[in-house]
Amino acid sequence: MIEVKNLVKRYGDHTAVDHLSFEIEKGKIYGFLGPNGAGKTTTIRHLMGFLKSKRGTCAIDGLDCFKQAAEIKEFLGYLPGEIAFFDSMTGVEFLNFMAEMRGMKDRAKMEKLIRFFDLNPKGKIRKMSKGTKQKLGLVS
Repeated sequence: MIEVKNLVKRYGDHTAVDHLSFEIEKGKIYGFLGPNGAGKTTTIRHLMGFLKSKRGTCAIDGLDCFKQAAEIKEFLGYLPGEIAFFDSMTGVEFLNFMAEMRGMKDRAKMEKLIRFFDLNPKGKIRKMSKGTKQKLGLVS
């Protein structure tokens, strides 16, 4: 399902990821742990198609993470530790905005997640707790 082969990423003289290779089979769950500066975020940015490596490859479900990033994002999401929102919006406005951006016609899954997380998206985002913002990010 996830395959990283010989991934290398350098920023000038600094090597962020050095010949990283791993495979994760469908249905398996792994943790991605390491100290600060170990290359975790850089690797995830490659997997999400935000970065292109000069060496190595990343694929999810057989799709190239950079060339086919749009296709991958149809079934995969990414929630960073710090989320940037439009603080002046309400949660409902944000969810509607994201649904429109994605061309989402059926919002049944979104409604199901709102109930599952017991999320009240009616208030202003700037007044929401970090946990509520994270729920909003997962639902969107």
